Amino acid sequence: MADEVRKLAEKTQAATKEVGDAIHGIQDGTTKNIQNVERTVKTIELATGQANKSGEALGYIVRLIETASDQVRSIATASEQESAASEEINRAIEEVSTISSETAQAMTQAAQAVSDLAHQAQVLQNLITAMKSEGGSQTQLPHAVRQGSVLPGGTRKALA
Repeated sequence: MADEVRKLAEKTQAATKEVGDAIHGIQDGTTKNIQNVERTVKTIELATGQANKSGEALGYIVRLIETASDQVRSIATASEQESAASEEINRAIEEVSTISSETAQAMTQAAQAVSDLAHQAQVLQNLITAMKSEGGSQTQLPHAVRQGSVLPGGTRKALA
């Protein structure tokens, strides 16, 4: 029986050593797990901080985009206004061109009328001179007067 007790004691001692080793292994594993959890918590805190910074950066980018968008709309509005102003200027230039053309035509007609009046004045002067010097005989009238004179507007009137 002493032999059995001794064997039982040895088995108990071996089992106790195995349990002690198992407990020590569990404690080491638990310590490592705690350390891993602490590192994970720190990593999560860092990731959360980075996510917050990223959110702030995205908010800033959105504000910049909105500002740029407003500026593009302002530029588009200004371009439309300039285009409308250019169209008005083009219409005004066309009107000035038309008026200039009409004025040039009127000036040409006026110059022709002045020329016709000058010719009529010369014909009348010749007629008066001829009437004074010859006593009014129609046979003595200048050839232009006998043929007829051009009146303003281009009509001819024969003198009788």
